[in-house]
Amino acid sequence: MKSAGIVLISAIGLVAGILAYHALTPEPPRPPTAADVKTQIDALKAEAARTHPGMAQSDAMKEVAVRQARESLGKGDAVSRSRTAAGIFFGSYFMNTRARPEYCRQRGVDLRAFVTVYEDVHRAELTRARAIFAEAGMNPDTLAPALQSQFVGMVEQDMKDFAAGAQVPLEQTCGLFNENAKLIAQAIELPKEVRQALFATQ
Repeated sequence: MKSAGIVLISAIGLVAGILAYHALTPEPPRPPTAADVKTQIDALKAEAARTHPGMAQSDAMKEVAVRQARESLGKGDAVSRSRTAAGIFFGSYFMNTRARPEYCRQRGVDLRAFVTVYEDVHRAELTRARAIFAEAGMNPDTLAPALQSQFVGMVEQDMKDFAAGAQVPLEQTCGLFNENAKLIAQAIELPKEVRQALFATQ
C-alpha cells in the first residue's frame, strides 16, 4: 500500500523540516508562522511543477523535497545537520499525529489507533528529535500551530492521492489508516541520510 498518498506525506514532512531548520538557525531560535509555512509549501509546489512537468504532483513534490533536504543536510556541522533532521522528522510527525486525525475527526472517524501505532513505530526518532530541539532551547510543540493551520488544508488532497493509490473510495481512507496502521506507519519513513543525521550527534 505504498501509494501516492504516502509519497506526499513524506514530501510535506520534508518541506516542514527545511522550514524548521531555518527557524532554528536564528539566535534565539523562533518558531515559524503560518505564513512562513504557506510560502514554503507554495514554493515547493511551483518548483515541482517547473522541474517535473507531467509528473503527478505528489511524486514531483517528493523529488524536489528530497533534493532540498539533501542540500540542507550538506551544510554546516553535525549539530546543524541534526537540527535539520529533527525538523524534517517533526514535519511528518505533526502531519500524521495532528493534522490527519483532525481531518478524519471532522468526518466521524477517530484516528487514535493509527496515531498510537505511528508514535510507537517512530518512538526512537521522536525521542532523539525532542532532545535536539531541547539542546537548541526550543520546544518543537511551538511549531505545531503554524504547521497545523497549513497541513489541515493539505490533508484532503493527500487523502485523495492515498485513495487513488489504494484504489478505494475517499470516504474509506480514514478507516484504512486504522486498519493498516503498522504497515502505513512503517512506510512513512525518513530518508536514510536524514535518519543518519538525526542520530549522528547522540
